[in-house]
Amino acid sequence: MKDIFTGYEVVSFYDAQALVTLMNAYSESSLCPDEPLCFGYNKFTGYYYIAFENVSLQIVLDNRKNLLWMTTDLDTGNEEYFDTEEEAMEYLNKLDNPGMFIDDEEWEKEMGR
Repeated sequence: MKDIFTGYEVVSFYDAQALVTLMNAYSESSLCPDEPLCFGYNKFTGYYYIAFENVSLQIVLDNRKNLLWMTTDLDTGNEEYFDTEEEAMEYLNKLDNPGMFIDDEEWEKEMGR
């Protein structure tokens, strides 16, 4: 597994609690076993999050300890929050650029090669 703690020398008690909550959500999601790209804390929003490399989706824990699924529209930069992974993935799939990457073999099929 990648080191998702890049930039952390020490993980605080609150960081650890947030990580447990986020990792539980991740382990029950369809994203598992894709590896998380990073774990972080947004000091402007007060949100902890786990981000992924191959999908434009983050699992977010807000400052009231609500678990949310955040999508990012790669064309506009707009962020949307959802209560469930299913709602978030449905929204992403409707976007022109859903921010989900496919492997080379699947891309070759789509391109007719």
